[in-house]
Amino acid sequence: MIEHKKAPTGWIYSATDKNDYEVGLDQSEKHSGTRCGYLKSVVEEPKPFGNLSSYFAPEEYLDKRLRMSAWVKTELVNSKAQLWLRVDGDWKSASSKPGCFDNMDDRPIVGSTAWRKYDLVVDIPKTSTGVAFGLMLLGKGQAWLDDVSFEEVSEDVPLTGKYASTHRTTSRPKNLSFEDD
Repeated sequence: MIEHKKAPTGWIYSATDKNDYEVGLDQSEKHSGTRCGYLKSVVEEPKPFGNLSSYFAPEEYLDKRLRMSAWVKTELVNSKAQLWLRVDGDWKSASSKPGCFDNMDDRPIVGSTAWRKYDLVVDIPKTSTGVAFGLMLLGKGQAWLDDVSFEEVSEDVPLTGKYASTHRTTSRPKNLSFEDD
């Protein structure tokens, strides 16, 4: 049984065009428990993306490294799904590091996949004010999301995403002539 077009409690639905996608709870597809969340295109040519997201205060993770793990299953048609994790804050202070962002743009989920666990790892600076996260569907298909979890990890666990290396400051500016690869 599927409960249509209602974001699960604690989650927000947004989209380029809300009529192109739907979200809900699915009791027939789940990684564990009795149901999972889903995001699905409902038109032949959906506009760029639909998004199922949530947000929390970062106090327990300030100045720590955070891993978000989530289980995702997909049925995608020439499209992709991506988990994302964003750290918000006031980055104007000279002593604060910028927040980190990973949207799996460098490693999207494509095709039809069985349930698989994905990890995103970011640093949570002391000046962080919030952590936003979710699942995006970019195009036609459906993605299911279940068993999202957060845990502090050690500095030995590498940051994820193509922006991970830009999160750290360098001692000198690089590639100022844009000639380096």
